[in-house]
Amino acid sequence: MDNDTRVLLGIEDQNIKKIHIIKEKHQIIAEAVLDYRPKACPKCGIKNDHKIIKYGWRSTNVKLPRISEQDVILHLKKRYFKCRECTSYFLAQTLLTTKNHTISRNTQFSCLEKLTEAVSMRHIANELSISSTTILRFLHSYERDIKTHYDWLPAVMNMDEIKSTKDAKGAMSFVFMDGMKKEFIDILESRTIRDLTKYFNRYSKASRDRVQIIVTDMNYTYPKLVEEVFPNAIVVTDRFHVVNNVVVGFNQTRIRVMKQFAHSSQEYKALKRYWKLLLKPNGELDFINYRKFTYVSDQTTENNLVETLLDFDKELNHAYEALQAIMSAVRLRDEG
Repeated sequence: MDNDTRVLLGIEDQNIKKIHIIKEKHQIIAEAVLDYRPKACPKCGIKNDHKIIKYGWRSTNVKLPRISEQDVILHLKKRYFKCRECTSYFLAQTLLTTKNHTISRNTQFSCLEKLTEAVSMRHIANELSISSTTILRFLHSYERDIKTHYDWLPAVMNMDEIKSTKDAKGAMSFVFMDGMKKEFIDILESRTIRDLTKYFNRYSKASRDRVQIIVTDMNYTYPKLVEEVFPNAIVVTDRFHVVNNVVVGFNQTRIRVMKQFAHSSQEYKALKRYWKLLLKPNGELDFINYRKFTYVSDQTTENNLVETLLDFDKELNHAYEALQAIMSAVRLRDEG
């Protein structure tokens, strides 16, 4: 029974004995005793050859991981010792908790695991029944393990902006990652050229020289940053932003052409209604099945309808050909 209780509570320290569980209305209370014979005094280091005597008890409450959606508190009586050699006093220690802490290591590990999820600290605090301040303290205690190392950068880096939080300097923050491994590297609250240059200059020259390709959008900041910080790198605009800019440009042309016609005309209404067909890859248009389209007198296919729309204006036709050529090149990875 005692072993089953240990497994249930996650207690592996064999020095914790006499475990007893009391079920209350809103939480589970466990009682136990921590007692052992110390090998030496932690203050003076003398071996325990009857030099260390038992000197009473000290009680503490330890926060254990939740069970069945109920809080678990361990009332732990710890043995208090006195060293006759140096007349110092010390308390029995256990691996169940970090020294001078009352939250179990298992709870700390659960907290760190949940911090990898895209949830707020308040949500984690409610799940583990601890405070947000405690979670922040756990996070800071592992800062050395997760801090940025300034002696390495990947050969391929992806750079972009994300919407900032209210406490950031600007409306948009800067984020970059390893382009080959698809792993996040760091995030900065500012994306100005001054702040980015200052940040990347913290990296060693060898690590900055190692960067060969920087994949990003069409932000004018990054080519200037590369020129100043990454002498061996080239800037490559990612496919999404290439296609997105071409689509935006084509739509602007379509709207400008559309507004040349009267709002009541079939040309205006057709260009406004069937804009999605104009953005569809030409090879995916249906050229077999005839059907009725609004604002078109006869039944026709998708392919014929697009040709009809393009006949409204030469500029729109040229813009459409450019759009389809770029979309096809991106889709087929045509470097020509």
